[in-house]
Amino acid sequence: MNGIKYLEFQRLLRELQFVESDYLYQSEVLKLSDSEFLKNVDVILNQFPELKEIYIRRQDEIFKSIITKPSIESFEETQKLLPESTEVKKLYRDIVKTTHPDKIKNHKLNELYLEATQAYENNDLITLYKVCSELNIDFDLPDNYVDELGSKIQSLKRQISFLESTFTFKWIKSTTQDDKNRVVIEFIRSKIS
Repeated sequence: MNGIKYLEFQRLLRELQFVESDYLYQSEVLKLSDSEFLKNVDVILNQFPELKEIYIRRQDEIFKSIITKPSIESFEETQKLLPESTEVKKLYRDIVKTTHPDKIKNHKLNELYLEATQAYENNDLITLYKVCSELNIDFDLPDNYVDELGSKIQSLKRQISFLESTFTFKWIKSTTQDDKNRVVIEFIRSKIS
């Protein structure tokens, strides 16, 4: 791989790592805050019993309509059936030679082995390239790789933007109790309309 292409690859990998880290952080913050947010929703709904009844009825209708739709698990099963590429297999084998826990007793290398195994199982070429880079395993990047990496970064940025648009996120970022209550009321309105 030529020097400029390798530098661009390294820059994009670092950007991807940052964006992935930001996404994981935002997801965890929301996950930890969701129950507190929903408790606040209950507090507001308990102050208005008629509104609570409408809210519960509407949520039941939504729940019944969701039950008839295909599940996420069935989509994930379809994704796992994707054929693995020879490049994925080759990179994974190269990684396993230097990181397998039965051969190498190094915590960091064993973590890379686990990351590569998950990437292999998910047919995730980008992560395998990243692990190869960390291990200084020589590999050739396809010409469209920079575009694929850029697309993955943009996809994660869109997901972060979505997380930031959620009611829970707006509620977390609210600085006063009045602002938090406004977000809760806005959430309730969105659920009953």
